[in-house]
Amino acid sequence: MKEKLIVIGNGMAGMRTVEELLKIAPDAYDISVFGEEPYGNYNRIMLSPVLAGEKTIDEIMLNDLLWYEDNNITLYKGIKATNIDRKKRIVTGDDGNTVSYDRLLIATGSTAFIIPFTGHDLPGVIAFRDIADVDSMLDVA
Repeated sequence: MKEKLIVIGNGMAGMRTVEELLKIAPDAYDISVFGEEPYGNYNRIMLSPVLAGEKTIDEIMLNDLLWYEDNNITLYKGIKATNIDRKKRIVTGDDGNTVSYDRLLIATGSTAFIIPFTGHDLPGVIAFRDIADVDSMLDVA
């Protein structure tokens, strides 16, 4: 029987780990991924070319939604993991669903730091970390 692996975080590090697991032990895990964003895995490094209009979101996708399906990975897209019950081995998403696990990988990355100077919380002060930030900047521009 396959072990249940949950990956919290749908970024480059977590998905690279999953890609390697699929290569070296393709039948070892039943994999579920919680990703706050409503997309597959994309290359954050390439957000600047998207902002500049040189690339599209589709062009920077590393693993599109079909990849998850083809690899029998359950992607909880747009769902933030809000609780980990280590004793019961259950992860709860912000949609209220719970998923059990045998193994857990937390690969949430970081958040953008905005210097706390006067006005840092005003409308129009935008971090530059994800697709939503790029969309916000393009809307303002």
